[in-house]
Amino acid sequence: MRTKRTLSIAGASAVALAVLAPASASAAPVLTELPALPGSSVAGAAGINDSGAAVGWSNTGGTSHAVRWGADGTVTDLGTAAGDTRSEATGINNAGTVVGLSSNSTGQRAVRWAPDGGITVLDTLAGTTYCQADAINATGQITGYCSASYSSYYGKPVRWGTDGKVTELATLPGGTSGGGAAIADDGTIAGWSTAKDYQTHATRWAPDGTVLGLQYLPSGYYAKAFGIGADGTIVGTVQRSVGGSYGVFATRWKPDGAVTDLGGFPVTDKPDSEARAAGPDNTAVGMSKDTEGRYTAVRWNSDGSLTDLGRAAGAGPGTITFATSINVHGVIVGRSGSVAVRWKP
Repeated sequence: MRTKRTLSIAGASAVALAVLAPASASAAPVLTELPALPGSSVAGAAGINDSGAAVGWSNTGGTSHAVRWGADGTVTDLGTAAGDTRSEATGINNAGTVVGLSSNSTGQRAVRWAPDGGITVLDTLAGTTYCQADAINATGQITGYCSASYSSYYGKPVRWGTDGKVTELATLPGGTSGGGAAIADDGTIAGWSTAKDYQTHATRWAPDGTVLGLQYLPSGYYAKAFGIGADGTIVGTVQRSVGGSYGVFATRWKPDGAVTDLGGFPVTDKPDSEARAAGPDNTAVGMSKDTEGRYTAVRWNSDGSLTDLGRAAGAGPGTITFATSINVHGVIVGRSGSVAVRWKP
């Protein structure tokens, strides 16, 4: 069953707070459930390219494997690196190259799958045993993190070249950890870094590696960037104080650094919304908590409105649904509870 709900949100060009306004006519895309691997019903989609091929993971045989869905929804098991038991795909470019992770009980490696399915283990940063590739651009550059522990919070932001060689990216001054989450075709990276104030900041790395901390929303103290658009627009979240408590706000940073609260559905308790990917025509996708306390996948439209993307059939009241990626045609993928889903305009 598909639910349509749209709100309009107005924002200023520099620091802006969401304001609810009359509803927009933006239509919700049509939801399709993507199949898990045979013998399983649990899967999640993380990335999509402009041809409509999507990637993510599916449970199989007591573990999980990276998978690719064709534009027709056919699912393919991408397998793991030699000696590993688990894998997960996080991104795919238009050439069909896929990136993600492959792991066993002793560590985790960043990996790349060629369009024909061949797998390559990417270099590991010296002194680390857990690496993850989170995004790949059109030229084959990859970003993610490498860590000495299983926790990404203690990791180092990195870039892998097309040859699979790893380069550590600088953290913000005084910072000790960070991670790359998205990479534009020109090599600009969006992610996060700690800094000398001991806070976590949404961060942008220029193609030459120059690092810049992005502005918080007012009273903000924790932020991460998750997506970057073709024009350099970055999206993510800022956590900030709200009436003695805190809320999490979907956020957009324009190329000039101007920051805007994208807004979310009205809530009866603390706000919670998150932008995961920047789309065409100033759109973005992610999730927002609604008045029922339910986490639902959303699209922020180019006119400033917010559209509920709906959830998988049979999703119960506590089901969390979120969108993770959007292509140039506006096709979106994500997860609704234990089901991988795709939304088409």
